[in-house]
Amino acid sequence: MGWRWSQVQILSPRPSELVCLAAPRGPNPGASPFHPEILDPHVTDIGYILAASAARHLPRWASDTLAVAVADLCVLSHPGRTRAVDRRLRRVWSESGAVGPIPTARETHRAFARALRDFLAADARARNAPRVRLDEEARGILREARASGRSTLLVSGHFGPWELALQWLAREVGSVDALAQVHRLSAVERFFAARRAAFGVRTLSADRPASAALARLRAGGWIAALVDRGARRRAHPTGAEDHAGGPALVRVDPAPLFLARRASAQVLAGVAWRAPDGEVEVRFHPAFSIEPCGGGIALSLAEARLQGFFEAHVRAHPTQWFDWSPWPPRAAAAGDPSEG
Repeated sequence: MGWRWSQVQILSPRPSELVCLAAPRGPNPGASPFHPEILDPHVTDIGYILAASAARHLPRWASDTLAVAVADLCVLSHPGRTRAVDRRLRRVWSESGAVGPIPTARETHRAFARALRDFLAADARARNAPRVRLDEEARGILREARASGRSTLLVSGHFGPWELALQWLAREVGSVDALAQVHRLSAVERFFAARRAAFGVRTLSADRPASAALARLRAGGWIAALVDRGARRRAHPTGAEDHAGGPALVRVDPAPLFLARRASAQVLAGVAWRAPDGEVEVRFHPAFSIEPCGGGIALSLAEARLQGFFEAHVRAHPTQWFDWSPWPPRAAAAGDPSEG
């Protein structure tokens, strides 16, 4: 089990690196839950501590104004990223058949800034602890997954306030472990690990987090991982394309699925978004297993299911996918993530 787990977005294109939920890491685009490099690639734990204090103590309107101002500044200071997001939004809008003005990258940046503000403001001891709204279908899927008593790999993407949704889920199921690679600044690593731990989310960032995750799954635990990044830096193993034959909108990195297959764990996909009334909403895809587990499906079919589920979500909530990758995706060499 000598795999080397990387961050949410692979730091280098080596096929041996797997993709996982991660704590912030320096200037690498897309390398953290809330991409601190959108503000400054050299933000230390002091910066996060001050931001968290402001988020918790400022009036809601004041913190919202500050979040919007920072987001608008990022739009101006990152023109390349802004153009890439705009191109993707135009594609989503045209494919969805929606009417009205096309959403802009500014809206995505503002949604991201508000999600970061809410993550930093959440307090497990106060009344503003994360709350989530589920419809009957989502509630039933989660109930069935829990009733199975099986270990669970929870997969998601950078969709809306997903950190808050993860905190809520940890309260529901008892605890959740999030895969991570150690941050180069130990103080920042401790800050984000402590933020999650306060809500029952343990960050796996030891020397061999993949081994720890596998052991946790085999013990019946719940593991969380992000799969909407990483595959974009290499050719998709299934040659993922959309219905028009172009590059897939959301490419699913299969690396975390290998853990589920090895541990005979069920895979539960979830997405989160901020509703117009301000509530966090969550939707789930029915859980499934991967071959050779009894009743399991092929790995390629699992990827296709996740891709379809995530793309439907992105089309429904286009400004709440926080992906700053170049668009269209850059082609890269193919590789099997299980090798190395």
